[in-house]
Amino acid sequence: MAAEEILHQQQKRKLRTLAHALKPVVTVGSSGLTAAVLNEIELSLEHHELLKIKLSCGDKAARIQVREQICTETGGHLIQEIGTVIVIYRKAKAAAKKIKPKKKSLNKRQPGKAKTAVSRSRG
Repeated sequence: MAAEEILHQQQKRKLRTLAHALKPVVTVGSSGLTAAVLNEIELSLEHHELLKIKLSCGDKAARIQVREQICTETGGHLIQEIGTVIVIYRKAKAAAKKIKPKKKSLNKRQPGKAKTAVSRSRG
């Protein structure tokens, strides 16, 4: 890992706070960490950056092995582990484009003022 990728305790604390309200997005079942599950984790990390994963894959030793495999193959950081749920974080590779709301065109008429009729002179 590069020096800029090391997470400090304050950063981990902030990420744990943000992850508290999340629900597990991906579940690793009894068949273990398959290519499809790993692909789904990759997609979710790219989209969300912070991800809760439920590990329902056997005993504690199997969960530790799967946890380590997820972190090494995705390049994610383990933020928290509580029972069978882990939280991992990886900064998104592609910079997400933020869509700015379009500005409303300025209407020449002021709100609250009525239009006045212009009289035309005929002559």
